[in-house]
Amino acid sequence: MGRLIYMLAMGVLASGAWADDLRSVGVAATRSVSELIEAFRDDGVRGNAMRAAREIDRLDEPPIAMLQAALDSDDWQQRQYVANLLWSFAEPPPWVDRKPAGRVTRRLLEVTVEGLARDEWRAADGGRAEFSIRNAALGFRRLSVHAHAARDLLDDGLRSKDSQQRFLCALALGYGGVSESAEPAARVLLPHLRDNRIPEDAKWSVAAIYGFGPVVRPQLMRALGDADMQQADLLLLLLSDLEDPPETAKELEDRSRFNKVTRLVHDPAVEQQADRSMWWLRYLPE
Repeated sequence: MGRLIYMLAMGVLASGAWADDLRSVGVAATRSVSELIEAFRDDGVRGNAMRAAREIDRLDEPPIAMLQAALDSDDWQQRQYVANLLWSFAEPPPWVDRKPAGRVTRRLLEVTVEGLARDEWRAADGGRAEFSIRNAALGFRRLSVHAHAARDLLDDGLRSKDSQQRFLCALALGYGGVSESAEPAARVLLPHLRDNRIPEDAKWSVAAIYGFGPVVRPQLMRALGDADMQQADLLLLLLSDLEDPPETAKELEDRSRFNKVTRLVHDPAVEQQADRSMWWLRYLPE
């Protein structure tokens, strides 16, 4: 999963008031922090929210309290931009020299689960909306790390009317190893092992199902009854891995006889996958 994260850094606090003299990001920038956060709203102005995010990126200290308050905004786009900022402050990537600021709150988890749903907006002129932080893919990665803390939210997402949200909630629970949610999550994931028109979904699903551990074995056995050829191979791969995980390079290579969904690894259930892009989500059915 390619880490397509905007490196959004810190805010300025001087003498008890937010400073207005922000450094330029290619345009004259003298907006207050409250004005910048307001610019995250879906206002039809192309590039406005992205420019505001870059201005906040130039600040010296993060406006955590103001951003957390904005998580309760009535505007979907604003909530998602703010959530991405708060994640980047709370858990900066290892290659960014920045101390963590703020924390992962319950409300942040809620907004992140909300962002797993489809968000194909249209700008005021009919073009694509400016929002491009790929919040669904980013949210899945972050929620996978916090899957136990967000379990009830992810469980609720398994019943969503949005197919992308259901699928990503199930993936996050599996990648996060939340075995308590194995049964409902596996029901979402098992059909994705079949040979369909969605590229990549089987490869990701088999890894998530393996993450639930042995508790999922009865469901795998039942699914063999009406499996197509691809699904049957992947079910046999999972059953073999759960019963006797490969321990040597030769054992790992031998598992490739079950694997027709990727050439990058021998066993997509147990091996770290080299490709991490989630471009294929757009092919999920409505």
